Amino acid sequence: MNPPIPETRNPIPGPIKLRLDSIDALRGVAALMVAGYHIWGHYGVYPFPSLGVVPWTKGAGMLAYVTSPLRWGYLGVGLFLVLSGFCIHLPFARKAAEAGSYKFEWRKFYLRRLWRLYPAYAVSVVGTYLLLVITAHGTDYVEGSPTVLNLISHLTLTHGYFDRYFYGIVHVYWSLALEFQLYLMYPLFLYLFRKMGLTRSIAMLTIFAIAWRLISMQYFGSQLISVAWTGPYAMMGFVFSRMPEWLFGAWLAEWFVKGANLTAKRVPLVTASAAVLFAAILTTLWQPTWLLTDIVFGLGFALLIAGAIVPSRKVTAEAKSWRWSPYRFLVWSGTISYSIYLFHMQLSWFGNPWIRTLNGDALQFVLRIGVLVLSIPIIAFIFRFVEAPFMNAPKPGTRLFKVYIALGRMLGIKSDTISGSETGRSPVVQLGTTST
Repeated sequence: MNPPIPETRNPIPGPIKLRLDSIDALRGVAALMVAGYHIWGHYGVYPFPSLGVVPWTKGAGMLAYVTSPLRWGYLGVGLFLVLSGFCIHLPFARKAAEAGSYKFEWRKFYLRRLWRLYPAYAVSVVGTYLLLVITAHGTDYVEGSPTVLNLISHLTLTHGYFDRYFYGIVHVYWSLALEFQLYLMYPLFLYLFRKMGLTRSIAMLTIFAIAWRLISMQYFGSQLISVAWTGPYAMMGFVFSRMPEWLFGAWLAEWFVKGANLTAKRVPLVTASAAVLFAAILTTLWQPTWLLTDIVFGLGFALLIAGAIVPSRKVTAEAKSWRWSPYRFLVWSGTISYSIYLFHMQLSWFGNPWIRTLNGDALQFVLRIGVLVLSIPIIAFIFRFVEAPFMNAPKPGTRLFKVYIALGRMLGIKSDTISGSETGRSPVVQLGTTST
């Protein structure tokens, strides 16, 4: 649920911008889901029928039932993928609505993506690699010290193509390799959108993804990446198998730009989302239906996002009460969600060695949650120095702008065509334009 925002059916004059707080809130939810899964969902027992890395534990105690939602925390990755498709495609959907063309400049697109995401990622990868090498610190996700080739594969974002490096250094990095694969495919997606139409293209690509997943399962022995306990991971963590989730977000961006969210109703969308997500959970219980699982989850998350961006019909005094509410915490968490994703596991390593030696699941659970809570302000501090400076293109005349210009030249962009206006921040609603 998102707080009331002004009715936008009647256009507001001028280029007023309203940030989509509901998108940031969902980012915060996704980041905390993944963190919660790594803190406890991967360690605790699960009291319901299940396949995968957290098997069904019969006769589990009350704590297992209370904490069972954390078992599904890994689904935050799927939510991130749909959100990414929405956020990346939104400005291009807006251009198409206003000018009849996506006006895609691939060099500037990749410049913005690299500037926004790579610095924090590189700091996380190199810093974690050094930590593991210096301390020889083995974890449940990394056995011993990673090799130099492992480091190189991560810095080049190619680790997602190799099973031996797929889960290397830190478990979560595989999804960032997948995100980069989606960026590489984006020009092809746009080409198909122009030639075949948005819905038809996405339907065709989804059918292709199902075929790829079937081949992966039948001929390569792949399992569903979300619950797999053995590889090959690269097949099911590859762009061909996960692109429908991202494409559903892209479709949603065009739906939003057309203003369809203004006449939609939130309750039916959220209800449909819950039903689809429940159906997706059921598909995990029978291995042949795993070829549909991630796609159905993606559809459920797309419906959830659609409900989140439906504006409230009235502005009331209730809107002010959201200022210090849990919702505002989720919005704030969403602004630092990338840093949470990159650094939460490393911080948990400092507590895990001694926590796991303690008796009692309840005590371990409380302590692990305490470690996560304490890590949030530390991550916010890290965010300030390794992510925040790169959320927008630097202003001309600054030191970072010189670096930005140099990076642009490496991509073949002329210096005089690079401005400081490129942004990597969350999308904003343009009130009084075709987007609303």
